[in-house]
Amino acid sequence: MENSIKYNFADFTHENYRKLLKFAKEKFKFRDFTNFGPEEAFIIWRHDIDFSVHSALNLAEIENEEGIVSTYFVHLHNEFYNPLENEITSKLMNIKQKGHKFGLHFDSHYYDTKDSNDLEKSLSFEKGILENVLNTEISSFSFHNTNDLVLSFNEDSYAGMVNVYSRYFREDVSYCSDSNGYWRYERLEDMLLSGKHVKLQVLTHPTWWQETIMSPRERIRRCIEGRAENALKKYDDFLSSQGRENIDWYL
Repeated sequence: MENSIKYNFADFTHENYRKLLKFAKEKFKFRDFTNFGPEEAFIIWRHDIDFSVHSALNLAEIENEEGIVSTYFVHLHNEFYNPLENEITSKLMNIKQKGHKFGLHFDSHYYDTKDSNDLEKSLSFEKGILENVLNTEISSFSFHNTNDLVLSFNEDSYAGMVNVYSRYFREDVSYCSDSNGYWRYERLEDMLLSGKHVKLQVLTHPTWWQETIMSPRERIRRCIEGRAENALKKYDDFLSSQGRENIDWYL
């Protein structure tokens, strides 16, 4: 079977994203990690920003047009974007202005976390940074690149933030994820329409959702090359604005 069919490449477009939101609105009450009722039917829509804040803003705009609020989890140790860059901070603030919430996407591997005390200390530190950068309360966190150790931290909250990988969310709430650019478990459209799920957590990674149909590798290449081109343009523009020479092999 061709990969485009096997892995549902056509699912991951902005047009289809909007369609999935409409399906979800028909079937579920939208909640976030701080205002759901454990006994009610709900859907919590979450984004781990692993690669592109630009793509996150695109999804935030679609959600805003559909009257939906979701939570965007920001990673402070990211190799693909820097939340402290002026342009990136500005785009994150734009997401906030559209009514969306933020969480902390926490990389325990950066700290070599060994126990809950280590976890609480590191989470508190990063929570403070993100709250200062975005001037908003951070009330939930998600783990980046989970393993057996981090999944053993299954209490409802740590460092004053809801743990989206808590025992409750893992055992009592259905889960759908687009990790690595394909549906890791079940296809989201099928889950939304099946009627089998009364509590659902949806995880997306915004760079997988583009205007046109692309393979996952094409989508990540576009993200990386776009950032590189943008960085080079900033360098060229700066030299030009300062009246400095920009020397290459030839004039």
